[in-house]
Amino acid sequence: MSKWSLWTSQSTTNPTESPIDQPHQQQPDAAKSNVSSSPTPSINKPQDPNISNNIVLPSIEESLNKPPIYYNFIPSLLIPSNSLYIKSKPTVFKRVLIIGVHGFFPNKMIRPLIGAPTGTSMKFTQVAEIAIQNWSLENNMKVEIQKIALEKEGKILNRVDFFFEILKNSIDDIKKADFIFVCSHSQGCPVSIILMNKLIEFGLVDTNLQKISILGMAGINIGPFYGMDKSLFIRAYSTIENDSLMELFKFQNFESLQSRKLLESLKKLVINDVKIILVGSIDDQLVPLYSALASHIQHPNIFKAVYIDTSSNTPSFLSRILKLSCILINNGYSDHDFIKEISTPLAGPITGGGHSRIYNDSKVYKLALDFSLKTYSSSNAINQSLKFKPFDITKLGNNSNPFILPWCTRGLFFEVIKKLPNGRNEIDNVFNEFNQWNPQSKILKNVKYRLNGIKAKL
Repeated sequence: MSKWSLWTSQSTTNPTESPIDQPHQQQPDAAKSNVSSSPTPSINKPQDPNISNNIVLPSIEESLNKPPIYYNFIPSLLIPSNSLYIKSKPTVFKRVLIIGVHGFFPNKMIRPLIGAPTGTSMKFTQVAEIAIQNWSLENNMKVEIQKIALEKEGKILNRVDFFFEILKNSIDDIKKADFIFVCSHSQGCPVSIILMNKLIEFGLVDTNLQKISILGMAGINIGPFYGMDKSLFIRAYSTIENDSLMELFKFQNFESLQSRKLLESLKKLVINDVKIILVGSIDDQLVPLYSALASHIQHPNIFKAVYIDTSSNTPSFLSRILKLSCILINNGYSDHDFIKEISTPLAGPITGGGHSRIYNDSKVYKLALDFSLKTYSSSNAINQSLKFKPFDITKLGNNSNPFILPWCTRGLFFEVIKKLPNGRNEIDNVFNEFNQWNPQSKILKNVKYRLNGIKAKL
């Protein structure tokens, strides 16, 4: 379904609430826009129901640099190929199209454990709309907003084909937008990446005239946690559901059809200057952080960040290390595989909400807007090949050598000290926070034991 609403810096249109408790399957002939009048505007800033003390790190200001003062004279020669520069003024747009793509829905047997399927595409478009309204107000822009919620369960490529037909019927609405903001979650992340590439290939989207951004929240880019396919949790699904769920484990094989299709689409998207923001949840119970952040790929047009919910009780030193890891990656450097090695100890309880809370927080969407609209486009970056570095997933988690994590952390710290401003101070802060950390769980106690000797090696 889709709906138009108008937003200006002088007036506010609050998103209309709609039932989101159950997934809605949309038929291809129902894709035509349903234009409705806006609710009565007010002069106040849109109320954000998702305000929280949760954090998304790093910000683009922490990760990226401002251009040198002489940049305006020869920009194409000065943009570094391994990262983008921050703009002094954001990209101006007038019409934004928000496209929501939901992930895999749990069946009724599993819902009491991991929660009801509130993460519908309509939910994403509603939170994104509020984020855009507030972002537009802060940047003194008048923006017209359209929302299209794409909702259908099934396998990835089947969903791509289905949604492609829907969007073909909405071609007039697509062409009107000068900024397309795709918001996806879980299985919806590879779906949205492959879908947007298909739209570009068939000419339904013109990247020369339209700015495109894809936000992937807790995306299953390298599959779920390794070994989860053999758990009772997975076997509780019906045959049809199980087929869709088991397909996600094929992303753990970088030579599978799904992985190759995702990689091919990513390569073409960055060449077309599409900006992609991947955000992982610190205590996701289904998707490891290395999967949500697609640790096998790297490109200046791909920004990576971590969402930390206050209820996760994440220690300060770990938040800082993850921030530094993402800063290094976003600047084209290596985190020495720290994120890969720390992902398994970070897994939340299966009854936790780490996989789902991420899409309710407008701060995640704001980060995506900042990276999409407050950074320069660079021909050097666009022409740079997507870095692809596969790895053996079977050697992670319980099968991991216990000495690898401290070795990776040591390499990360050296990289921070060498490559980042104030790197030495950041590492000193890490150690101060680490010394104050008193983990309670057996897994985290083991992590502290393994990291204890690093300071003496620096």
